Amino acid sequence: MGRDSTKKSGKSMAIATFLVMLGLVFSKGSGFVRDILVGYKFNSSYSDAYTLAFTIPDLVYNLLIGGSIQAAITPTLASAITNDKEKEGFRTVSIFISVFSTIMLVICTCGVVFAEPIYSFYSMFSKNANPETIRLAAKASQMLFPQIFFMMLAALCIGILNAYKRFASTAFGPTIYNIFVFLSILIFAGNTQNKLVACTAGIMGAAVIYFLFQYIIGFDKLKQVRFIFKPKDEGFRNLVKLAVPILISASIVQINLAVLNTFALSLGNDGQVFALRNAATVWQLPYGIFAVAVGNVMLPSLVGLYSEKKYGEASELLSSRLKTALFMTIPSAGFLFMCNTEVIKAIYQWSDSYSDARASMAGTYLTGYSIAVITHTVVFIMNQAFYAIGKTKVPLLAGVISLITNPLICYILMQNGVGALSLTIAYSSTSVIQLVVLCYLYCRNKELAPRNMLKFIIKSAVCLVVMCAVLFVLDKFLPVYDVKIKKLCVLAVKGVVAVLVYFGMAIIVKTEEASYWIDTFKKKLLRR
Repeated sequence: MGRDSTKKSGKSMAIATFLVMLGLVFSKGSGFVRDILVGYKFNSSYSDAYTLAFTIPDLVYNLLIGGSIQAAITPTLASAITNDKEKEGFRTVSIFISVFSTIMLVICTCGVVFAEPIYSFYSMFSKNANPETIRLAAKASQMLFPQIFFMMLAALCIGILNAYKRFASTAFGPTIYNIFVFLSILIFAGNTQNKLVACTAGIMGAAVIYFLFQYIIGFDKLKQVRFIFKPKDEGFRNLVKLAVPILISASIVQINLAVLNTFALSLGNDGQVFALRNAATVWQLPYGIFAVAVGNVMLPSLVGLYSEKKYGEASELLSSRLKTALFMTIPSAGFLFMCNTEVIKAIYQWSDSYSDARASMAGTYLTGYSIAVITHTVVFIMNQAFYAIGKTKVPLLAGVISLITNPLICYILMQNGVGALSLTIAYSSTSVIQLVVLCYLYCRNKELAPRNMLKFIIKSAVCLVVMCAVLFVLDKFLPVYDVKIKKLCVLAVKGVVAVLVYFGMAIIVKTEEASYWIDTFKKKLLRR
């Protein structure tokens, strides 16, 4: 019975991971369409203003509630469900949401009223920043501050449903949001202040629709949430102790992005901020599809194993999830590094408005970001592991270290003439430091530490080196075309070759993950 239960659990987790990945593919794909349209509808100055408009609202969202939903509410509620204390868990979560919703409403109102003074800090720290770009960003952000309230409510729905492992119900909500954002840009965007503000107002409407969609999908569970404003409740205080480090950790990601935007503005050329965003969107595609999907599906199961004190099984689960995610993100990072500008052009260059210079700028940033695909995969999954065991202060410590090292490394590199590449090299270097801190502290507990990782990393490194070498040689022989469809075909050929070489090498060096996919494929063929 135990083996059958384990097999069923593994199968259901694999199905859930696949569904979440599929939802993320649609979400990221529609997000790319959105960014392509931004580049088409706005010139360099307005695309920078549009990008900057999101930075402060996103920071507020992550600081107050965003990162806490899945990383604090999901494990808390999942643990309550495992221990047959569902009602108590929902009461605590209801108080948490009631208190933070009230705080969020006040903050959103202040954001709308004081948007211009808030955004003036970009002028203070970037002498070469365009004052008009910053003014436009402040105006546009006034419609984005209310958006974060509805995004919070949508994230609440997702956090609760994930605690019940209903991943299929939450997988496609972000795609719905992106579709309406896409329509807002398509209908309203343009190179005037009124059109920019109308566009962000439409995006706020997309957030409302996103929340309503998630609420309707999960109504059978979400109807248990009540408005209970009792900040002195003991259960609420315990949850806050877990959540506050997570809230701060999540905000640090946005602070680091704001730091990079500030350095980008200091370069003095229009389009730098948007190019940085383009590169970030691209590297987050494999990271978001593979690492985030694997980590989010793992979290409630890891909470359950830890609650039942099944530490050996918890270690095995973490090991398998890390290897699964890395098996897919490592070759992705190598491909983005080798084909950086080609990938940018393939995704964003659909008209003359997105010039070769803009593509080259974003390609440079993507080169520095490529290592982050791998390192952030480990950072995200290890953060989830710490949240599952209730040690939320450790990811906060790693985040605080990154807050110091990111601008420091960036400044040092820029002072030594590295230029725009300094920004993303600093970001990736910082993630390496976070990875080391997290892994060292988690692995001190030998019972919980992931197993056989060094062997896997060595094998993966060999596969990656061979794949990159083949791509380098292949690039010398493939023709260069000016026609868009031919460019896409050449890039597709490189992508197929990269996958085949990496997977082939993984089979040769006997990587377990490659064997798993082969066995799965054989079983499906035999069933047919």
